[in-house]
Amino acid sequence: MQTKFPLHFHLVALLFGGILFFYLLIVGNFILVPLTFSALLTLFLLPFCKRLESWKFPRWLAILVSLLLLIIVFAAILTLIYTNLRSFTHDLPQMKSRSKELVLLLQQTIETKFAISSEKQLSWLRQNVDGFINAGGDLLNNLLNSMTTFFSQLFIIPVYCFFMLLYRHIFKNFLHKIIDDSYKQNAMKIEQQVQNVIQKYIVGLFTVIALIALLNVVGLLAIGLPHAIFFGILAAFLTVIPYIGIALGAALPVIYALAMTDSLYMPLAVLLWFVLVQVLEGNLITPNVVGSQVSINPLVAMIALLIGGSVWGMAGMILFVPLTAMLKVVLDNIPELEPYGYLLGEGNPPQAPTPHSSPRWWEKWVKKIRKV
Repeated sequence: MQTKFPLHFHLVALLFGGILFFYLLIVGNFILVPLTFSALLTLFLLPFCKRLESWKFPRWLAILVSLLLLIIVFAAILTLIYTNLRSFTHDLPQMKSRSKELVLLLQQTIETKFAISSEKQLSWLRQNVDGFINAGGDLLNNLLNSMTTFFSQLFIIPVYCFFMLLYRHIFKNFLHKIIDDSYKQNAMKIEQQVQNVIQKYIVGLFTVIALIALLNVVGLLAIGLPHAIFFGILAAFLTVIPYIGIALGAALPVIYALAMTDSLYMPLAVLLWFVLVQVLEGNLITPNVVGSQVSINPLVAMIALLIGGSVWGMAGMILFVPLTAMLKVVLDNIPELEPYGYLLGEGNPPQAPTPHSSPRWWEKWVKKIRKV
């Protein structure tokens, strides 16, 4: 006999299952985060590896060449940032003295405009300084922990990618073995669409970063801000954190401009330029470069961002948005779960291409290097 459980039993089971799932994500973050990064990079590198293998490269050599090219690109970017960061540190003593002058000026302005004496201001600071220090210390500790974890895991990710690409046939055959024959065709469709989503997302993301870096550097150079290349590239890379990345990237150059100049022209110009870049990024660059096939509605993206940040920190803020896009692909291709996939999307069905429309250049690149 088939037993039917009441609705509240299903809700309780779903609640406990969700709690257990996120608990395991938090406990196993040191293993799961590099594995997730490696899986996404594996899907991105897979077409290039297949292309090299079609040119009679052994599989292991094709994987090594792909990983080596990726490492060279990242090393060049990190070297450029580090070189500009070293020149930026020479201005720190001047920033410190200038900050003291700004604090005194602010103190005098408050005393003049609001009739609050310096003694009352100092008393208020003494009462609240512990909270400021604790908040700043917690933020600094979280940042240092995230950076330490990132660099400690950075060296294991290429190893994971190598073995995932080397033994990809085992993973594929395993999925085919555990899936019923009646669902295999649908499973292959999901597999192909997930691969397309990740490839378009990563290629589009790096294209967005390059365009934003160019806009940032050109704008900051025109304004006359020192270390424009460092600030522009750093702010561009922070766009991997959706919605808040550009705001974080704009904070440092605005503070630097406030501390190093005597007028408000430069900090205001820097702030307005970053606002303009953010408007262009959100309304023009990302929708046209990344494409609608990897987009989810902004509410779901914000929820994924918050959940990712609370579960895996900075890495979760980067990973949970593409993972949610992958989940949407899976849900869209399972008839029983298709309404949930619709809920994650933007509500508009994808437009069929017209006879005169041509694919974007990165879609041509993906199709060219993919070996069917």
